[in-house]
Order: sequence, then C-alpha cells, then structure tokens
Amino acid sequence: MRKEYIISVLIFCAVFFAYSEIQAQDYGLKGGLVISTINGQGNSSLRPGLQLGAYKNFGATERLFVQMEALFTQKGSWNWDNENQSNINLYYFDFALIFGVLAGEKITLNLGIQPSVLLGGIFKYSANGQAENQSLKGEVSAMDYATLFGLEYDLNDNFTLGGRFNYSFVPLQSYDNIFADNGELPYSMVFQLYGKLKMDKLLKMIKGGE
Repeated sequence: MRKEYIISVLIFCAVFFAYSEIQAQDYGLKGGLVISTINGQGNSSLRPGLQLGAYKNFGATERLFVQMEALFTQKGSWNWDNENQSNINLYYFDFALIFGVLAGEKITLNLGIQPSVLLGGIFKYSANGQAENQSLKGEVSAMDYATLFGLEYDLNDNFTLGGRFNYSFVPLQSYDNIFADNGELPYSMVFQLYGKLKMDKLLKMIKGGE
C-alpha cells in the first residue's frame, strides 16, 4: 500500500511541474522529518514520520509571496508500549497554500492552510493481551484541514531549511471515538523539519554539474 501512496504523490508532482512556467522558476523538491501526535493519546505519544513532495513559489522576489506544496506525509501517534499498544498510523496527501513574508535577507515567515486527503491508515492496539490491527479507511475523516505557521532560512540561493507547525481543525472522529476514552476530540498536531532544494540545482547535480 505504501508503494501506491508514493506513486500517487509522484504522479501529482509531475502534473504540478507540468503546469509551472518554464523560465525563471522557483520550484523544487521538499522533504524532511515529521513529528506528530493526536489529542487524547498522552503527552509522550509522538510518532516520527517522513514527508516528501514538491513546492512552487509565485512572486518569490517580492516581500509578500504565495507558495504551494504537494506532499505525501506520514502522521499519527504512538504510545511506544509494546505490551499495551495504541498506535495510530495515517498516510495523507497534503496540498498546502502558504503566504510567505520576507522578515530579513534570508528569513521567511510562513502562514497558511493545508487541506489533506486521507490515503489510508492502521490502528494498532492491544485487546485481551493480543495485538490487533484495524484499518482506518472509512473510519476517520477522509479530509483534514489544518492551519500552519513556520519559519524558513535560506542557506544559499538553492537550499532552504525550515520548521513548521500544523494544527488540524477537523477531528479524526467524534467525541465517541475509538482512540481515547477521556472525551477529547482527536485532532492532529504536526511539527515538520524539512529542506527545500530548487529544481535547477537538482538537475545540475544529476548531470554532474556544480
């Protein structure tokens, strides 16, 4: 299943680039580490994951510009208890719409919204001493919407490092959910650490250029 998710993202990225302008581009690849959790799972229930996709800036030479991203992201929550598991694994296709503000020569502040489509998920839990797996396809919201804010730093003209926090405002399920018995709505929270590489630089690296 994970192979299908990656193929879906790669196809979308190809379309994403096909509709971009050919000259004077500011677009490329984005990838990094994701740390996520879900309300009601405990303060230490953090799930590490990966994120991979593409970005495109519009008006990046201006002080205020728009950035779009198409991403495959692993999210969820792990309690790290092998004897009493409660691990939520979710796979999303994210499409972020971001407003960037240049706060300095190399620093950019980001604020935006991120709709996401659920590709699939598995809930691993313990019942009567036995490990159980439950598919979450059709069990949680098919769409997720999150606000985001973050900070990016340009190491040079081709490579950028960034950090971002996403907070969903659509719960995975209602108060009567399968993840927690404390009456909390299960919202996703995600922190990203990532890098962005411009496509021009990537192509030169592939061709063996500088």
